[in-house]
Amino acid sequence: MTLYEQAPLYLELPEVNAIVAHAGIKETYIGRHDKKVKSFVLYGDVTGAFHQDGRPVRRDWAQNYHGDQWIIYGHTPVMKPRMVNNTINIDTGCVFGNELTAFRLPEKKTISVPSAQPFINEKFQYFD
Repeated sequence: MTLYEQAPLYLELPEVNAIVAHAGIKETYIGRHDKKVKSFVLYGDVTGAFHQDGRPVRRDWAQNYHGDQWIIYGHTPVMKPRMVNNTINIDTGCVFGNELTAFRLPEKKTISVPSAQPFINEKFQYFD
């Protein structure tokens, strides 16, 4: 609990021009640490609506990111790392049976290892 309560909302890594945030971060939120930023970083860009299975509907905030810093995030499991506009979602659903993924900078390379957990397809977000 101490780690959770005292950890920063996001990590700034100027040596590789990157920010690590659990569910991502909007460019205008970088440098801020208020309640609005906390909600976004922890839960993503939620709309207030819900899918039939109870998951919150989230906007694809990465489509509108145009910053120079890399944003490395997860929270929404995807089958393969998803790069959009200097953002990368590396949550490849290890706990749901897919892979555990890391992103290396400055190389801009991903490394993934398979999970030993049973695969649960409905836990993954699929983008067109």
